[in-house]
Amino acid sequence: MRYAFTLVELLVVIAILAVLAGLLLPVLAQSREKARQAACLNNLHQIGVAILQYAQDWDETLPVNAYQAMDGQRLPCIVSVGVALNPFLGDRQALRCPTQPDAFELEGFLRSVGLSGGECDSPLKGGSYALNQGVFVAGSVPALGIPSQKPVHLSEILYDTETATGYDGNVALGNNCNFRPFEPALQGRHQEGLNAAFLDGHVKWQKAQASGCLTHNINGNPLAEACLAGDSPYRRPCHAKVPFRCPHHLSGVPDQDAMGWCVRPLR
Repeated sequence: MRYAFTLVELLVVIAILAVLAGLLLPVLAQSREKARQAACLNNLHQIGVAILQYAQDWDETLPVNAYQAMDGQRLPCIVSVGVALNPFLGDRQALRCPTQPDAFELEGFLRSVGLSGGECDSPLKGGSYALNQGVFVAGSVPALGIPSQKPVHLSEILYDTETATGYDGNVALGNNCNFRPFEPALQGRHQEGLNAAFLDGHVKWQKAQASGCLTHNINGNPLAEACLAGDSPYRRPCHAKVPFRCPHHLSGVPDQDAMGWCVRPLR
C-alpha cells in the first residue's frame, strides 16, 4: 500500500526546514566572516613584517606616509607606504581586507586633485587599511599643500609592542565627526571590532563601536564613525583625566603617566 504525505505533514516538514535554515544561515555567515577576519589578520601581519624589513634596510627609519614624485611618463604621482613596502610585501593584495577590499580608492582621488600619475607604480586601485599618522609622518606633497616632515626613527618609540602601525580603516575627507581632512578613520569590520598591527610585528583584534555620526571618505562615500572600545592606550591622551570622546583612529605613540597607559604625539 502506497503512503502519501498529507498537506499538514508537508507543511510541518517545510516549517522544520525553515527553522533549521534560520538557525544555520547566521552560523554559516559568522563562520565566513571569521575566515575573512583571519585572512585580514594575516594581511596585517605581512604588512607589519614588511615595515620591520624596510626599517632594517633604511637604518631603522620608518617610511613616510606619502610623498610626491614623478612616474615613468613624467606625470606627478604619490609614493605611498604601500609602494615603499612593495619590495618586501611580494603580494600587493595584502593591502586589501577581504571583508571590504576597496574601502577607499586612492588612485581616483589622486587623479581628481591633479596628481595625474595616481599612485606611483601601483597595480591596485583601492585599499582597506589606515595608518598611524603619528609614526608614518607626511612627506612633501605640494599638490595637496602638505610639507615634508623628518621620517621617524625606531629609537624615538618607547613601546613598540603597544604602538599601532596599520589597522582596519579608511581615510576621511569631511569635517563631520571632528575629522580633519585626510585623517585616518578606524572601521569595526570584524565581529564589532577591528584588526590592528603593532610595531613589534604582532597583530590582534580590538573592540569598536559605532558613534552614530556620519562623514565621507576621500571618494565622497559615506563613512560611519567608529570609536575604539576596550583597554587600549589610544583611548586616553597623556596627562588627561578623561578619555577621548570617541577615539576614531590609532594615531600617536603610547606612553605612561600617573594614571597608566595613554597616547601622545611623538614630536
